[in-house]
Amino acid sequence: MQLPAYTAAKRKGWVSVGVDGNPEAPCRNKADYFFHIDLKDRMGIAEKATELKETIGLDGVFTCGTDFSSTVAWVAQELNLPGIPYQTSLDCTDKYRMRTKLKEHGVPCPQFREADSDSDLTTLISELSFPLVVKPVDNMGSRGVITVFDMDSLEKAVNEAVLFSRTDRAIIEEFMDGPEFSLDSLIYKGKLTITGFADRHIFFPPCFIEMGHTLPTALPEDQKEEIIRVFSDAVTALGIKNGAAKGDIKLTSKGVMIGEVAARLSGGYMSGWTYPYASGLALVEKGMMIALGMDPGDLHEPVNRTASERAFISIPGIIENIEFLEKAHSVPGVKDIFLRVEEGDSVDFPVNNVSKCGNVIAVSDTRDSALAASEKSVATIRIRLKKNTDSTRTFLEQSLQTEFPPSAYDVFLEELEEFHPDFSMKYASHPVPVPFKENELMKKDWHGISLKELMEEAEQKGVQFAGDQNWTLFAKHFWHAALRGGIQGTDWFLKENEE
Repeated sequence: MQLPAYTAAKRKGWVSVGVDGNPEAPCRNKADYFFHIDLKDRMGIAEKATELKETIGLDGVFTCGTDFSSTVAWVAQELNLPGIPYQTSLDCTDKYRMRTKLKEHGVPCPQFREADSDSDLTTLISELSFPLVVKPVDNMGSRGVITVFDMDSLEKAVNEAVLFSRTDRAIIEEFMDGPEFSLDSLIYKGKLTITGFADRHIFFPPCFIEMGHTLPTALPEDQKEEIIRVFSDAVTALGIKNGAAKGDIKLTSKGVMIGEVAARLSGGYMSGWTYPYASGLALVEKGMMIALGMDPGDLHEPVNRTASERAFISIPGIIENIEFLEKAHSVPGVKDIFLRVEEGDSVDFPVNNVSKCGNVIAVSDTRDSALAASEKSVATIRIRLKKNTDSTRTFLEQSLQTEFPPSAYDVFLEELEEFHPDFSMKYASHPVPVPFKENELMKKDWHGISLKELMEEAEQKGVQFAGDQNWTLFAKHFWHAALRGGIQGTDWFLKENEE
């Protein structure tokens, strides 16, 4: 997520210094200087920054797409560089402090409570209503975030969230219904300018997995203006007067509510990729200018296009190979494919936004064509899994009605209602009946691949389909694997039975 910042520095002729707790950080070679310092070590980073200021000069400190704005603010405050006060950054990084600040200023947000592993949860939530959402107070990417519907699930969820918290704390808040939106903004000398307004596409409850975003939003203008008004009130309440602010906002049945506000530009490819593609404005560069004490200048958007980002995921297993990336990249309108996994990696169904396999970004002059390009690209990619893998077998043997992880296709088959598959066995190939109506064959999985397309690929691998055949064990296992695991499940099952 820092790549656009290093690119901007090169373009502007600025000297860049990178720090990271990972000595193999992906962008380390993009920086003019790199130091192996953990981002949580604000004292160590400030010490190094002081040394740099005295030797080569230092004019600003910046991050985008990561929840380390408090480290940025600490260094800026210690070295008298442009930025926000350290206490303000804590209010924006700690979700409990943020909620408290918003409530004090009358900014709409859900009812909430702070918790840890020793909390008396029954007493704590006595005035809250289920469903509830549990989160670590200080993490990002939906790590440790889950919806719970009863007391039996709450304790486990709190303990899980605490594990993802740097301060061993969680926040419990009432669930907000309705669609979600991401906003980016720059604030210069107290004036806020919206620099990105996207529709977020959230799936797979009780988790909150963002399977993509589309920018700009398709909301009517009056709803868009109300969201911007509430977001602006939140930024003011949190005291962000110079820098950047990113908001996740819900349009609920009770009106607009703040999900969260961070004192930085967004991650998830929005600030560095989709917004610049759609608007023609180099947003990260403008944010860096403010961090350097410079006037960002004209924030007018020179072009008006649509950018569509979509994620691709995997069922559990070990990757054997990844196919058709070049074909997916050649889809007209596709600008980027970001791959997070490689051959030999263990993969799982995502429970947060950092456990996806990759992302596609497409851009076009129209919303429909941008959406079509990103969706076609995602549907082209194939992540093949190794056979004889217990995690894949366990996933595929689960009931087709499993709530989470869900099955790839929401289709009921009477023939499989009482069926309990055993994928440890091998089954001789037989013709497979096709028990679906035409409209059911058009049903799509999480990557937009229809059952009809799945059957066409299976035929290429030697599967014979016939409408009047008996339901052999091979046929039952084939359709269970296909409906549960999609193309991946189908491929895996056929490889298991090759011999």
